[in-house]
Parts: sequence; structure tokens; C-alpha cells
Amino acid sequence: MRYGLFSDVHSNLESFQEVLACIDKEKPNQYVFLGDIVGYNANPNECIQLLKDLVERTGCTCIAGNHDYAVLDYTDTKNFNSYAKHAVEWTKRQLKSSDIQFLTQMKLTHRIGNFTIVHSTLVAPEAWGYVFDMNDAYPNFKILQDQICFIGHSHMPGFFSTGDKIGSSSEAKIIVQKDVKYIVNVGSVGQPRDGDPKASCAIYDTDTSTIKIKRVSYNIKKTQERIIQVGLPDILAERLGIGR
Repeated sequence: MRYGLFSDVHSNLESFQEVLACIDKEKPNQYVFLGDIVGYNANPNECIQLLKDLVERTGCTCIAGNHDYAVLDYTDTKNFNSYAKHAVEWTKRQLKSSDIQFLTQMKLTHRIGNFTIVHSTLVAPEAWGYVFDMNDAYPNFKILQDQICFIGHSHMPGFFSTGDKIGSSSEAKIIVQKDVKYIVNVGSVGQPRDGDPKASCAIYDTDTSTIKIKRVSYNIKKTQERIIQVGLPDILAERLGIGR
């Protein structure tokens, strides 16, 4: 079984199109979306439509992120920075009723095969905490019922694992070992923050017991131009070019 996993699209149409093309080449049996289809960038309706099409075509499993919940007024934006708040309010004005209905159907967690998916943390999915290091990962390992948990939210791809040695890694590929648990951040499609401006996604192959992080180039300049054209803050365009 092969899974194509992606997260944090954030209304970045150019990046989303390239990531889907990349995953398609891997011929996955199932697509998995880990939340935040909207926010920050300039094409929320188009990105939601692409996700809807993917659900209809493949049965893609989808969960919600904090920006999805923010535009629905399901979560408070008090902890959002001013640029993120601006983008949330702008996005609210763009969404069609059918888009809103689609977003309301998304839950916060889901279990598939031998893994769990959540946008933020298993400990408190609705609190939107982050997993940056092993101190953050440890409480989640304690309650993880499956072998693997795939997450997003931090926009920084990487692996955390338990076993004889507990540690984290930013390697692009791991082999899943028996009796070891993993938390895997698949990175961000629409706004990478690890210093690499290329989009990120992951492929989990249960036949080979491998998880690969894949990086995908896209037309960043076009996305930046769209952001400026619609009147979103300039910094949202600038950060795409440096992966921050």
C-alpha cells in the first residue's frame, strides 16, 4: 500500500498543482491531506476545488488545520500574528458557501491502517500546539495507539522516533523499524519554513516500509505576484522566496 501525504497548502495554487503532479507519479493507492487548505496565499477557492476534485477522484482522506477552523470561526485567532489574521479575514470574504460546507466536514484526527493523522498534536488537537523537538514529541508518543503519526502545522518536515535511541532527524527517507514508533512531519505545500522554498510532501510505502519526504519546485514568482495583486501583506509573498 502506498500513501501520498501532504499538508498546509495555504491557498498556494501553483505549489499545490505541482505537488499533486509529483504525488501522482508515485502512483499512490490513497491520498491523505493533513489540514490547512486555506490561509496566507491568494487562491483559496481554487485550492479547495482541487482538493474537492481529489476527494471525488481518489477518496482522499482530509482533516482540518487551524486556518481551516479559523475561517469557520471554530477557533480563535488570538494567537495568530497580524499577517495570518489579515489573511484569515480576507479568505472569509472569498469563500463560497460550498467551500464553507466542505471545510465543516473535516475532523481533527483520523486513523488509517497502522497510522494516525492530526494537523497539530495528538495531546490536544484543538489547541494547535507544535512538535518542534523530542520534548514536544514525547507526550504524543505516550498516547499514540498506532505505530506512526503523521502531522503538519510547523511547516518543517522531519522524523521523530522511539526505540533503543530516541531522537529526531531531517533525513529525506527512513525505513520503518518494527517495535519503533514514529511521528512524521510531512512539511508544507504552500509555505515551507525550513529554509528550503520548495514545497514538501511525503510518500509512505508499506510494502517497502519506507517513508520519503519529497521536495517539489514550483513557480514562486507567480504565487508572489498573486499575493500582491489581491492586497495581502507583502511579507507573505517575500517569505516564500526564502522558505521562512
